[in-house]
Amino acid sequence: SLNQCPLIDSLIAAPGEAAVGDTIAVQAVAHDVNGRPLSLAWTSNAGTFSDASAAATSYRCTASGTQTLAANVSEADGSCKDSASIQVDCIGGDAGVGGTGGTSSVDSGAGGATGGTTSTGGTTSTGGTTASGGMTSTGGTTSTDAGAGVSLAGTWISEIKTAGNEMVPIVGSTAANIDLVIRLAVTESAGTLDGQLDICRLNATTTPNASSLVVTFTPTVIATLTGNGTEPAFNAEVGAAVPFPAITILSGINASGTSVDADSDGHPGVTIPSDIGGLISLDAYVGLTIKTTLTSTLTDADTINGTTNFSTNGTVFGSNNTLLTSGTISVTPSSTAVPFTATRLDGDVPCSQVLTHF
Repeated sequence: SLNQCPLIDSLIAAPGEAAVGDTIAVQAVAHDVNGRPLSLAWTSNAGTFSDASAAATSYRCTASGTQTLAANVSEADGSCKDSASIQVDCIGGDAGVGGTGGTSSVDSGAGGATGGTTSTGGTTSTGGTTASGGMTSTGGTTSTDAGAGVSLAGTWISEIKTAGNEMVPIVGSTAANIDLVIRLAVTESAGTLDGQLDICRLNATTTPNASSLVVTFTPTVIATLTGNGTEPAFNAEVGAAVPFPAITILSGINASGTSVDADSDGHPGVTIPSDIGGLISLDAYVGLTIKTTLTSTLTDADTINGTTNFSTNGTVFGSNNTLLTSGTISVTPSSTAVPFTATRLDGDVPCSQVLTHF
């Protein structure tokens, strides 16, 4: 089959402007439909990156003016790649003069080249005058009341249900109903918002015949489905966008694609019991990569509404049955913008308590 190139879905820079010497958080979200590992490199016409190969990193302004930040993503062998860029403003002089700008974002156009280089038809949103600590979201919605911020600290919980597709060895591709329960524990510290995303439940039931494939995410595996993200501190306001970072969860696999015995059972990856049509039962040893992005608005002090784009891809390292020795798996929603509602609980609430709400 033809190889499809990776695609950069979006670029985010927050804030959209900063004083010379200050930093801007930048983030690239990309995917490869073939599930191949990707390499990313940031470049700029001026300034420095704290880690030019990380999807989420920071850019430091070293010269005044409008600077162009480019993200270049490619497959491991460099044969197939995509690139996109975003502009930020670096302001000369005292960091306190002129305030800090909003969030700049680039959303890539759909589609990608096959077997070649893809260009993205993204747009940059920088419209609106933003007060210090405010945020400008895509489309120019601007928060200007820096003094009316709402604390986001606590545990935000949501159950997400959607139709999708499941691809697994032996069975192949089949329609599925996806049920996902997440918790995002947010803490505030000087200058940053830190979030820990945990997947408390992940069920993908094949349709129309639910008995054709049953995959069980055991509590031991669920305990490994956790990831972290950081955003620069900002004033969250009711009616304004909330710039959650994109978070990648690796379970049973590391960033280089090597297996990790994350559930400590003596097998590579994490062990996922599976039953195929009541005829074949096996334990698959899998490395999981779960990616999620959230586009959201604070609708009241304890409610966030928005959409999420998430995917689960896995590498099969083996099983306890000779029928399955290798392969790949994926669980993908039908939509790249699945609606969700998150509500806040006070304190750091564990998954065991979160599940009692759904």
